[in-house]
Amino acid sequence: MQPSRIPSLNWLRVFDAAARHQSFASAGRELNMSAAAVSQQILALETYLRKPLFVRSPNRVRLTVEENEFLPTVQVSLRAIESKTASLFPRKNEERISLVASQLMAMSWLPRRLVAFEQAHPSVRIDLIIEDTQRHTEPDLAIRFDHGMSTLSHPGWLMGITHVVVGKKLDIEAIKDAGDITDFRLLDVRSHAVGWNTLLTRYPGMADDPALTVDSVDTTPLALMMIKESHALALVPWPASENLVQALGLEVCKTIQAIPGLGNYYIEQFTGHGARPIIHTLCEKLRRAASESDGP
Repeated sequence: MQPSRIPSLNWLRVFDAAARHQSFASAGRELNMSAAAVSQQILALETYLRKPLFVRSPNRVRLTVEENEFLPTVQVSLRAIESKTASLFPRKNEERISLVASQLMAMSWLPRRLVAFEQAHPSVRIDLIIEDTQRHTEPDLAIRFDHGMSTLSHPGWLMGITHVVVGKKLDIEAIKDAGDITDFRLLDVRSHAVGWNTLLTRYPGMADDPALTVDSVDTTPLALMMIKESHALALVPWPASENLVQALGLEVCKTIQAIPGLGNYYIEQFTGHGARPIIHTLCEKLRRAASESDGP
């Protein structure tokens, strides 16, 4: 059996820093090492690989062409080790919270709120997991949507929803009344209890318009991406989709009245994990953020 060809992890860490900064001195400052110590580590790696890694000049260094192809592999491997180490063996002063949410909440409403929470609590890291992703352990928290749960008195209630018409800015500006929506391809999200048929019943005869085109898509994020790239409108839940709509530069149509949604989002805490104060704090922050979310 041949000996391993994997170089020292410390050599690779120094190589990564030197390649990013294109300077041994700058890499040393990042790693709390002298420029000479960085140079020694790079020389040891070059000796091991039997090839030069850098072209050296008085004020900077740059990777050789061949080693430029080696760098991405090193960086991906180092980041994977760092990420897995942090998740499996967190530092004692770092507290982690695992939170499961639907694809829409995870891609739209939650990230901004979770980043703000982590900034306010620097020792806390939140692992956001999309619902239905296979896991071997139970999360600390989950944000669920329940079509049947319609009471605001539920102890974990987070927010209700309304369904709003969304499109590109120029398309929205062209809609002067409900009849104008027949000029667009209409996208229905299969999992939504409220769709275009619900809206069209408000306007007698529109559902029978031969020019009307209604297509089904799997998810709200997919519907929004299709709107951005085509002449289409979608009926999406608000405020759950608020941040994704904004990020894509789309707009809500104020001409077409929003439709009350069926069901609500609520937070579920798994009691088997113990009543950690930081989890309660996160729940309260999310509820406050939900109450402050702008209307459509």
